[in-house]
Amino acid sequence: MRRACTVGMLGTVGMLGLVGLIGAGCGRSTPATADSATPAGTTTSSFDKNAARREILRGDSAFVRGLTGKSVDSLMRYYDPDVVSMPEGTKAVKGMGSVRSSYAEAITANPRDMSFESGGVNFSDDGSLAWDYGTYEMTMNDPKGKPVKGAGSFLNVWKRVGGRWVIVAEINNSSQPRP
Repeated sequence: MRRACTVGMLGTVGMLGLVGLIGAGCGRSTPATADSATPAGTTTSSFDKNAARREILRGDSAFVRGLTGKSVDSLMRYYDPDVVSMPEGTKAVKGMGSVRSSYAEAITANPRDMSFESGGVNFSDDGSLAWDYGTYEMTMNDPKGKPVKGAGSFLNVWKRVGGRWVIVAEINNSSQPRP
């Protein structure tokens, strides 16, 4: 199942990977390995993937509202303090303070007319990590104030911390040819 959402006046430029709208996940179960979070022989029967998807989707929706309202402070609750963000065309941004600064700068380009299409959400075997991905389209202003259309893809990595989901890593890439 794929889910699409269109949002007007969305406030971000290079940080688009943060707000993937969640679609269907992968229900495949695989045995634990040395690099998996679940030790062999352990069950995860208490993890409810559908409830987790709903929670991440609610977070994504609230995140979109925060961007639309250009409220940088409301976005920060969705980040782990040690987040790593890899926005298009810039160096990796590390930590919540740097991400906050990136958003403050990004919303000055007045991003708008944004749409996302989720490719899905997947979970680690033990339900402590999730990742969502998809595509986006948007319009923003270039440095001279001229509207420019953009499109690309995103990937967010979420971690369950203290009973809630937070973003620990994100990346987005433009699908537009470079000038």
